[in-house]
Amino acid sequence: MLVALIGSAVGAYYVAQYVEMLVLFSSIVGSHNLVEDSVKNERGDEVAISTEASGRWQDPDKTAIRLRRAHHWFSTTLLETESFGVHKTLNWRDDDTLEVTLDFGCLTHMTHPVETVGLIHVSYRFSYGDRALATGCPD
Repeated sequence: MLVALIGSAVGAYYVAQYVEMLVLFSSIVGSHNLVEDSVKNERGDEVAISTEASGRWQDPDKTAIRLRRAHHWFSTTLLETESFGVHKTLNWRDDDTLEVTLDFGCLTHMTHPVETVGLIHVSYRFSYGDRALATGCPD
């Protein structure tokens, strides 16, 4: 009985290693169309930006910018866009001022930008028509 118990414990150890490796590999393979970045300020507020490509050149990339304030459970969506090519920059000037710069190839859709969340003011800079970013733009 003791030998069977030890044998099953050793077997479970090796199975757990393989499961862990599979989970790690699937997370790498499964998110290859997703690019994420985030920046925190000194207070602990975090802004995160993610761009997801559909994998089809005819479909625009979807970008979402979300702000999660320090000591809050939920995040606020600041902006969502659909565009063919985007370059993004996030910069905290101080704890209460966030600068978001977005350069688009071709912009197909954008929600209304949120400019204030609590004490945090968000300023945006947009540029459109960057041909270097404009992959798949309709002519």
